[in-house]
Amino acid sequence: MNVGARNILMQAFLAACPLLLLVNCALGQQSHRVESADEVESLIESKTLAAGDTILWATGSFSDVELDIEGVDGTEDQPITLRSATPGDTIFHGESQFKIGAQHWVISGFHFKSLKGKPNAYNTFQFRSNGGQPARHVRLTDCAFTDLKTEEETSKWILVFGQSNQIDHCHFSGKNSKGALVTVELRGLDAGEKANHQFIRNYFGNVSPQKGSDNETIRVGTSQDQNKQACCVVKENYFVRCNGEPEIISNKSSYNIYERNTFRQCDGALVLRHGHHARVEGNFFFGDGAQNSGGIRIIDSHHTVVNNYMQDLTGTKWNAALSILGGKKTSGGTSNGYQAVDNVTVMHNSILNCKRSILFNSAKGSRAPTGTFANNLISSSSEPLVSAKISAAKLKWVGNLMHGAPVLAEFNAITSDPGLKRVDGLLRPDAQGHAANAATPLEVAKDIDGQSRQNSKPDIGADEVSGATGERLSIPLVPADVGVSFLRGQGPEKN
Repeated sequence: MNVGARNILMQAFLAACPLLLLVNCALGQQSHRVESADEVESLIESKTLAAGDTILWATGSFSDVELDIEGVDGTEDQPITLRSATPGDTIFHGESQFKIGAQHWVISGFHFKSLKGKPNAYNTFQFRSNGGQPARHVRLTDCAFTDLKTEEETSKWILVFGQSNQIDHCHFSGKNSKGALVTVELRGLDAGEKANHQFIRNYFGNVSPQKGSDNETIRVGTSQDQNKQACCVVKENYFVRCNGEPEIISNKSSYNIYERNTFRQCDGALVLRHGHHARVEGNFFFGDGAQNSGGIRIIDSHHTVVNNYMQDLTGTKWNAALSILGGKKTSGGTSNGYQAVDNVTVMHNSILNCKRSILFNSAKGSRAPTGTFANNLISSSSEPLVSAKISAAKLKWVGNLMHGAPVLAEFNAITSDPGLKRVDGLLRPDAQGHAANAATPLEVAKDIDGQSRQNSKPDIGADEVSGATGERLSIPLVPADVGVSFLRGQGPEKN
């Protein structure tokens, strides 16, 4: 064999090596079939379970399953997967409960549901083990939790401990008892540690109203956690008839992000209750004829609220389309009081046909808020467009358009008709109208559709209608966009 041919063969061999390694790795991964929690736990105790393995749980209906996972971890590249052999066909009822205190696991395809005459577990899924070990890098995906009931007066469905866990493409519906549905628990994290949990593309529906507090659909932290940098992300989720209490989502920690979620017919609001530096961006709120439907409530400091769309909301106090409270306390600490609103940025939001568009609420304090209120589009015949029970004079009012009802001169607003028209399901201003090219140029590069704004003459409101460039990436979600594969597109009434 000549040198040239030998070199060609060597190059081919070297090119094939990575593929051979991948094949060998794949051959080393094992698939295990189980029919009970005992079999899963035996796999863990026997040390036969390894990174990259898959555990397939047989289809069928299983009662009072108690599974505790701890003692074996996957890796970032090779997580351990526990899933239903057929998504949606492994059903757990009774007092079934999963607890996981491991790292790099994926839990997928299960349906936790009620069975007539049998109570469910108090906490159906916990991201920690019986021994208190928190989960890290655990993904709960394509799982449904429907109509769970307990014998207790209160019940929480999902408790999230640890760090860097993710809940995505899951379905939660039919909660009719006291207690928050999903809670992020930050106790146990050392100073400086961040939770970094993500909640993506989930369906939340039909949460029944309850008396008192602690009945949120999602709560991130507690009053004691407000100064912790949780850094959680709640994005692209769908909420419909989530009426547990006036706080659909309750932010009670710092540096969290709430983006591109869709809310429909919800008696409540997205509430920045405690903590600072939250970002609320690109969310859609629709009243759809529901009573007391709300938008965004702001408490505490350094929040950014941009590119949100609110339409036909009927709330007038706690659930006003945009509510800013006059707090009494400074930011930080562990108090369950109301912190002052300082250095907030409220820009490029659209508030349309709402009963109470903007409320400066004095119910919890008279401290005037500070920050910037710019380039917002407010249009409604319900007056006043701005109801100020506390002074709004310390805010910088720039480039806002307020139309349809009288507006005080102190808000320095354009009052011309924006020429709203329904386009692709949203009320959008006329591209040649008074909102077009009329905003003060500020650093909000994208609009609610995900398109780029004009640099020099952007439009007022969430939507850049006159000069947007790029692909439209974000629209209001529908049930078919979220939730589990085996219920996708179905509302909670079909479970």
